[in-house]
Amino acid sequence: MERLDDQPNSAKMDQKNVDLVKNTKQKMPMCMVFLFLKKISLFFLGYAICYFNVSLILTLLAICSLVWFETKKSNKSNRIASKAKACSMTTTDVLKIIDQLPSWVTYPDRERAEWLNEIISQIWPSINNFIIKHCRGPLQTKIRKKFDSFRFEDVDFGDTPPKIDGVKVYKATTTKDSIVIDFDVYYDGDCDINFSMSGAQIGRIRDFQLGAELRIVLKPLLIKMPIIGGIQIFFLNTPDINFDLEGITGISGFSYFVRQQIEKRITKKLVFPNKITKRFLKSVEAAELKSLEPEGVLRVHVFEAKDLQRKDVTGKSDPYVILNVGAEECKTHVVKRALNPKWDYWCEFVILDPLAQHLQFKIFDQDELNEDDFLGSGIVEIRNVIKEEENDKWFKLDNAKHGKIHLRFTWLALSVEYDSLLVALQEVRQLKVNNLSTALLTVYIDSAEDLPKVREHKKPDPYVILTVGKKQQKSKVKKHTTDPMWEQGFSLLVPNPNNDSLVISIIDKQTDTKIDKLVYHIRNLADFPDMQISKEEFQLTVAGKIIISLQLRILTNEFFEDEETDSDSDEETIRHSSMSVPCTKRSVSPKPTRVEEVQEAVEKSVVETVSAGHNVRRSPSFRVKPDLGQIEVTLFYSEARQKLVVTVHKITNLPLKEIGDIPDPYVKLKLTTPGNNSIKNKTKVVPDSCDPSFEETYEYLLTQAELRNSQLIMTVKSKRMFFNSNVIGQVVINFKTFHDLEEPCREWFELTEARDSD
Repeated sequence: MERLDDQPNSAKMDQKNVDLVKNTKQKMPMCMVFLFLKKISLFFLGYAICYFNVSLILTLLAICSLVWFETKKSNKSNRIASKAKACSMTTTDVLKIIDQLPSWVTYPDRERAEWLNEIISQIWPSINNFIIKHCRGPLQTKIRKKFDSFRFEDVDFGDTPPKIDGVKVYKATTTKDSIVIDFDVYYDGDCDINFSMSGAQIGRIRDFQLGAELRIVLKPLLIKMPIIGGIQIFFLNTPDINFDLEGITGISGFSYFVRQQIEKRITKKLVFPNKITKRFLKSVEAAELKSLEPEGVLRVHVFEAKDLQRKDVTGKSDPYVILNVGAEECKTHVVKRALNPKWDYWCEFVILDPLAQHLQFKIFDQDELNEDDFLGSGIVEIRNVIKEEENDKWFKLDNAKHGKIHLRFTWLALSVEYDSLLVALQEVRQLKVNNLSTALLTVYIDSAEDLPKVREHKKPDPYVILTVGKKQQKSKVKKHTTDPMWEQGFSLLVPNPNNDSLVISIIDKQTDTKIDKLVYHIRNLADFPDMQISKEEFQLTVAGKIIISLQLRILTNEFFEDEETDSDSDEETIRHSSMSVPCTKRSVSPKPTRVEEVQEAVEKSVVETVSAGHNVRRSPSFRVKPDLGQIEVTLFYSEARQKLVVTVHKITNLPLKEIGDIPDPYVKLKLTTPGNNSIKNKTKVVPDSCDPSFEETYEYLLTQAELRNSQLIMTVKSKRMFFNSNVIGQVVINFKTFHDLEEPCREWFELTEARDSD
């Protein structure tokens, strides 16, 4: 039933409909007359042309002119409509459209290569048959080692071949003794794969989709046939893969597991630094094809995120970030119950080609019982962030309703000068991050000989584990041999070449026991030309020998300024330094010798305030006891790490509210940032003291812009007493008045009456 208050609106609508019908009926005769006259005029025009014997050419010209005029009018209308639509689009909408364009449209040095797709379409049936035989042969055999009854029932990759787009061949000036070809591969075919276990169909894969950028490297170039010595094939970045699972495998949890395993297999085989290599000539050294030749290292600082989606019942999320460059992956820690988390996480990636590779990040909400919820993702082109003006940015999350993440980047080039290590160590020392590196060690494991047998009458299945500090890399397993040929390249980041060593451990896969090992001091490479050795033979600890190649490169940041400042000192120096670094430049009076001089020094110090609007001051060397006492604090801001460090040293001359009532003081710190966000900390309680000492340090993640608009409230309290306020005094520091915190600033502040006791 309609509500009464809606009836007037309904009556109005009915009246409008009646008026519309009346107007239409009135206009109908006029429209019919106009249409009739139009057809009659066309008929008379044809009659006139025939009657006056007008040339047929003139008639055709008239018709063509009419068609041209109508087409031009239509194109103009469409152009105006397109411009109007474009004007209403945001920058984000335009960038999304650009990202979806083929690479040959965006980059003029890439070719569409339709001729190549024509060739592939003709040979696709043969390729399809080869893939089917491979699935039912070697692939099925490998799977049956874990699942005996597994079987591919039906394999068909369809009639739609993959497409190749955006082909680019690099110039000879950018590649040494090789031909480098990049192109995009897209497959969106009618794939249909059925598989079973124990005779029962358990799953089906349909609508398999793949999109990736493939690189082919032909090297080395020879002066005789076959002209090319070998080939490398690999994906520069992690490919985009999507498919539908049906049957038992389509169950939510199992489907996620199957997808992960397929992506993991492709990444392990084909995504850089993993690659497929093939030699065309036996005289070509395997090291030329299988050694890694990185361009540099990308250092990433995952700082914070804002406005993430709520996924938990409590209205919060437990977010963490996964970052990928090729097959390399890093993961931050989980920040509990936060929609604006601050991770302050640092990681490093070895980069082959900064112009072609990209960094991918995904944010998840940790869930203890179910799958982790997806909160958003994004892709960062490395070539865009290695510039100084673009290396500190907020990125809006894709595939999410809202949210953004703050990332900072540092591009580290590779130097052959060992003297550059001093600057690299200085930079890491300033950042005060434990897991950062100063050098890159490239290792090529060729082979080993005469390895000892772990068990009698049975040869081992050896593989190699390379360790530098906490970082490890693992080689392939070689079956039943004491003379394994690995021919595999690795790259390891080194924290400090002066102290670190490369440990090569040879392990037997069958028994999981260590066969032998080699320890090599990385510092020794500084004594060789270009800090590298090629296919050197080393004696192992127990027996046998190993042949390896090593290359050391120092990480250099061209934007880093090597300046000796007090910020280079560690936190212990900040805490316990007996010197006070002034925040504002002024002269300090010498030690007074008379009462008058003491009084004069105190009066001067009261006038010189540090924070406008608050009675905050620095005390002289000898201080007259103030009303509420004084607190000594060190403030320091690290621009590199975007951290505010606050050290509470001590308090002096706290007053007694009653005789014999000695306070049990502690300090409560409250940092308020833009957006009314606050971070609270509390020191320990010092019992029965009017001059307590704390020496406690607190760190706050803040950008420079946030620091300027932040306020630190330090409230001195005593353990709560009945019927009495436990607040003794307070200091409010407004950071707008502090112009130089790049050096540790140790200050005495006078306590005032509390305005905010929270």
